[in-house]
Amino acid sequence: MKAPYVETKQTSSLQKSIFKTGQNCWRVKNASFAAPVIDCSNYYRAVHQAICNARHTLHIVGWDIDSRIELLRGKEAESSQCPNTLYELLKWKSEITPDLKMYLNRWNYSIFLAAERENFASMKWKLQDIKHLEFIFDDQLPLGASHHQKIIVVDDEIAFCGGMDIAIARWDNRQHHVSENERKDPKGTLFLGQEHKYKPYHDVQMLVSGEAAQSLGELARKRWFYATGKRAKFVKPNHTNKLPDAWPKSIVPTFENVEVGISLTVPRFRNQKLNRGVERLYVDMIEKAEYFIYMENQFFAHVEIAEALNKRLHEKPELRVLMVSCKDPQGFMERKTMYHGRVMFKDALTKNGVKDRTVLAYPISKEKNKQSQVRIHSKVMIVDDRYLRIGSSNINYRSMTLDTECDLVVEGTDEKTCQSIAAIRNDLIREHTGRSIKQIEHMIIDGESVQAFLKDVAHSRQHLRETKDEIYRKEALAKFFKRFGDPSKPILPSTLTAYRSVLKKGKSKRPIPLKLMAAAVVIVLLLFTWKFTPISEYVNAKNIATVFEDVRNTLWALPLGILAYAVGTLLFVPHIIMTTAVVMTFSPLEALFVAITGSLLSCTIGYFLGMALGKKSLNAVFGKYSDKISHYAHKGGVIGLTMLRLIPSGPFTAQNLILGMIKVPYSTLMISTLLALLPGTIIFIYVGKAALDLFKDPDPEKFILTIMGVVAWIALIWFTHYLANQWKKKLKDGTY
Repeated sequence: MKAPYVETKQTSSLQKSIFKTGQNCWRVKNASFAAPVIDCSNYYRAVHQAICNARHTLHIVGWDIDSRIELLRGKEAESSQCPNTLYELLKWKSEITPDLKMYLNRWNYSIFLAAERENFASMKWKLQDIKHLEFIFDDQLPLGASHHQKIIVVDDEIAFCGGMDIAIARWDNRQHHVSENERKDPKGTLFLGQEHKYKPYHDVQMLVSGEAAQSLGELARKRWFYATGKRAKFVKPNHTNKLPDAWPKSIVPTFENVEVGISLTVPRFRNQKLNRGVERLYVDMIEKAEYFIYMENQFFAHVEIAEALNKRLHEKPELRVLMVSCKDPQGFMERKTMYHGRVMFKDALTKNGVKDRTVLAYPISKEKNKQSQVRIHSKVMIVDDRYLRIGSSNINYRSMTLDTECDLVVEGTDEKTCQSIAAIRNDLIREHTGRSIKQIEHMIIDGESVQAFLKDVAHSRQHLRETKDEIYRKEALAKFFKRFGDPSKPILPSTLTAYRSVLKKGKSKRPIPLKLMAAAVVIVLLLFTWKFTPISEYVNAKNIATVFEDVRNTLWALPLGILAYAVGTLLFVPHIIMTTAVVMTFSPLEALFVAITGSLLSCTIGYFLGMALGKKSLNAVFGKYSDKISHYAHKGGVIGLTMLRLIPSGPFTAQNLILGMIKVPYSTLMISTLLALLPGTIIFIYVGKAALDLFKDPDPEKFILTIMGVVAWIALIWFTHYLANQWKKKLKDGTY
């Protein structure tokens, strides 16, 4: 993997580091040795060897950790003196190394992934009672986020970090044959031991030692404490200039004594601050590019990253970008989110005349008249011969702000390191195209068109094909599904979804009631249905009035109007829409009766639902403020609750739920709600009727009456705010 160093115009600035601690990276640490580990057969072998070498501590942090996975396969497994499956290996290791402490931190995955996971894993690890092994499902994340870091640390001497989990359908070798007998794993537990055969698969991990490995160990321990409130064991390693004892013998170091930037994404959650270092470092690396960017990633769906690439392509006419990804989506959600997003990404990338200098392709393996795409799961970025990035982050929105991510970046600050970075890039391209290292080297150095990488090499098994994504451009409801599949922010605030918040003393708060979780999910689904589906266009005053008109002249007109008004407001349809609908249908007195009675019925339903959720739900949502809320609600009485209703402090239904949790007296609630709604409803019905009459038969008198009604409406709003502020001052001063 050695390539001659190429002198470029950037070499004069090699001493200026890209790393900015606290901005685009968490730590910058020296790695005494480092190497990429390409494809999972090599990774699993290295992990197996490292675990066999472990003496003090082992941390496995992952999106998935499957105990059934065979780390060694074929003849290699037959000749091994150690067990091959992860579970048996760790059990055996705990017996021969009693001082070894093992920590397994696995994401508490979404139910939608249950079919492809090892279910009941926690029970399996705990029932077997493996000495000094602790297993957790890590759920300390906002709703919609995933714990996506893939880190293994052994004795704080070495650490792996990148795109690979110990999970099903990952193992493959670098040849990526169309048919491979060892490319099989057990299916998810729900399939009761069935075997899963899968297509060629490509991924990349980084292995580091020294201070960089120790920092990744610290990161694993921090995550363990955040998820459990307990401290993990730490034995300080003795870093030397020699390969550490834990280093796997199958991996030859590529780098020695290099600086490694550790870049993170950490979502904002409870007492955890948002860290967007991963996103920032992508942009900073792009801004340093001079002549060639090579990227491998499972997803390309982040438009702002595409815009940064486009900007740099215009600034540097000699710059070319080669991106390698997957051909087809895996499932419905990927199609609606990531692949529709990839269309948007390509639009932003190629706009304004730079399309011919970019390629987004997928690899195939072709032999014996058979062909198969190679599934890309790696997350690699190489800029010129200056920066090598290997990590867990995808080029999508969730990886930049919502999921936990960890990327490692090696910066070429000397000729030898730059040579090694260029050699890794060329070797990866060789794996996907079948070209020789020397040929790839010349194509990049000589400025040959990036489109040339799409040309097949005779007698090669491996080729690149350009992605064809136009079929995903018009995906129905893509915006709606992206909110769940590729969100940039939590689906719900963390206060509604956190099971615990680790305190300074390591204690934890009481768990959130399941009843509240279920209610929150229902509310969110209603809100998103309103925002992202056509229902919000249909549910308007005119359409509702049309429904009312159908029963207007029947005996059921008023009861059905009241019921519809109550259900509508209960489901967060704004009062103004419902009131406008009854104004358009009923006489003023009937409209007033329907609006007030419907509101009181909606209030009653919300109140008793809140009582069912209970005070524990209020504590879970508002924490230490719940007692204050309860105190003021009870202390305020009819006047206080009337003031609460008059100011826009939250959705009507949400207020009713909270007041039910507090258990304010029902009679007090009804009287205060009536007092608060009556003035505004009367004026609104008056203004609505006047405006409707003005529209049907314009004349000066009706115009003046309408204006007077609007002025009265504004005056009422101002007066209620004034009264509410006076009431709050009295509460604050203790004079009420």
